[in-house]
Amino acid sequence: MMSAHALIVEPFETLAFMRAALVAFLALALTNGVIGTLLVLRRMSLDGDVLGHAVMPGAAIGFLYAGPSPAWLSLGGLASGFAVAALARLITGERARHDAGLVAFYLVALSLGVVLVAWRGSNVDVMRVLFGTVLAIDRRALVQIAVVSSVIVLVVAALYRPLAVGAFDPAFLRAVGARAPYEAVFLALVVLALVASFQAFGTLLAVGPMLLPAAAARCWGLGVAASMALATGFGLAASVAGLLLSYHGNLPSGPAIVLAAGLLFGISAAATNSWRRLAPMIGRDA
Repeated sequence: MMSAHALIVEPFETLAFMRAALVAFLALALTNGVIGTLLVLRRMSLDGDVLGHAVMPGAAIGFLYAGPSPAWLSLGGLASGFAVAALARLITGERARHDAGLVAFYLVALSLGVVLVAWRGSNVDVMRVLFGTVLAIDRRALVQIAVVSSVIVLVVAALYRPLAVGAFDPAFLRAVGARAPYEAVFLALVVLALVASFQAFGTLLAVGPMLLPAAAARCWGLGVAASMALATGFGLAASVAGLLLSYHGNLPSGPAIVLAAGLLFGISAAATNSWRRLAPMIGRDA
């Protein structure tokens, strides 16, 4: 039987690419825990999914220009993500119309990106852009992820109060005459976080590590700051579990991490629902 050291520690101890992936996921878990919590509180999960796929056309154009260069893929993804975020803000009217417009952006952006990459690249290139290369993160990509994550966390720390209040009661900010474009700033932070995750998870899975740990943390009914901390912990736990599962089971790392995060969400939802049903019975017995 394999020892706990060989099962958990040895892959990170002996393999440099596993250590690099772990450091990258530590930074991403912190960023995704903060941004994902605000997305879930704002009920903007669909918006986050759309923005995740909005990165695709720009990343594809960067690929056409410079090949699989992390810098050009990220710059292109950042440009198209900001463009789609701006277009999404122009959609007004009923919620059904808003959702339909976001789905339209989602489908068009994804399809355009796949066509552009397939036009000049191979099926391997398409898979790389769609699903990322978790275990091929080099030092340059690692520094890029760390810098973007640090910027996002510092901006959220500086604007924590209006961003948190806007998640619960955006009308209050308008009532008190807040003139700063907090909504636009938040959307820009979402795009930055998705571009950072794109390096590891690709456009199809980048939103998963952002939303699933945050949704799992939200199940426990904590405050904003506590939910951010718990979502960060869930994200890191899912990353470690997914990396180990992919290493020992010879499975793709990105989907394994997203599945681990989904399992944490399922456990959290089941545990909190069971507690809500049992709490009144315990109170009556007492």
